[in-house]
Amino acid sequence: MANGAFCCRYAGHTKGGDYERWREQFGRMWLSADFEPVGDGRVANEISGTHHSFLALCSMRGTPIRMDRRDDLDTETRNSLYLIIASNCRLQASQRGRSVDLSKGQMVLLTAGEPARLTQLTPGSRWSIRIPRKRLVDFYRDPEAKVAQPLANSGLTALLLHQIETAHRFGPTLDASANHLTAQYVLDLVGLCLGASGDVAHLAKNRGLAAARLDAIKADILRNLATPDVALARIAANHGMSTRYVQRLLEMTGTSFTGFVREQRLLSARRLLQDQKSRWRKISDIAASVGFADTSYFNRAFRARFGATPRDVRAGLDEAGHQIVTGIGE
Repeated sequence: MANGAFCCRYAGHTKGGDYERWREQFGRMWLSADFEPVGDGRVANEISGTHHSFLALCSMRGTPIRMDRRDDLDTETRNSLYLIIASNCRLQASQRGRSVDLSKGQMVLLTAGEPARLTQLTPGSRWSIRIPRKRLVDFYRDPEAKVAQPLANSGLTALLLHQIETAHRFGPTLDASANHLTAQYVLDLVGLCLGASGDVAHLAKNRGLAAARLDAIKADILRNLATPDVALARIAANHGMSTRYVQRLLEMTGTSFTGFVREQRLLSARRLLQDQKSRWRKISDIAASVGFADTSYFNRAFRARFGATPRDVRAGLDEAGHQIVTGIGE
């Protein structure tokens, strides 16, 4: 499956040329289906998706709507399963004579090879992950046994949502190798949500789950950079982990908790110093805003990291007085 993204929007009645074009576009990109409004006879929906190697993600948000799978599916789609996540709405999923009600944060597995109905009961958003069956059986021998069954809340939903939202946002900018790795991490989490066990569960925990936890920890640190006393113990407690485990996750990327915090603060400070909108701010104020309580220490750390003082960077000069060329990866 090629990397890429798609987006299609529609607002109106479920009839007429505009509706048919929207439905056909959705069918080509994701799943051939008929739509029916739940409520006042009109729908307003935005559907966007991204492809990541063997896996695809789709976000759908808007008004309550009922979706019935059509029969004109290609072979690839028929051999796929869909994990549906009620990220910010209430859903009802029906297949094989069973019906499952999903509240916010709950999920269900459906197969594309059989008739199915998915009803969004309230305004909001949901996610779908399309996974080839042959990939999923590596984690769970008979994934169809989980179809239209309530999935136990394993505590992984928040991590899975964070991973797919990040993948959806940055996937189109990643190369093929990075997109494949992204797909593998998401698949690891899906496998664990379905109840993978034994060696495959051990592998998934040390690969996809570890990556998801690391991403969540980094995001938490970035949200709290301005707090001078952002502490390892507090971050670890926020995620229900030991301080040693958090340290080990960061060490796997070649850094430490203290080193990661310092690096991100320095990078944030440099961005502010180079931002024309922040030229009115004192350097001490910028240092404090990214979490440096001691301006002298900030100046020393900044010069050691970038080879120039904060004042020179603001002026666009390096230590030798030459114009600075900003590194893309910094």
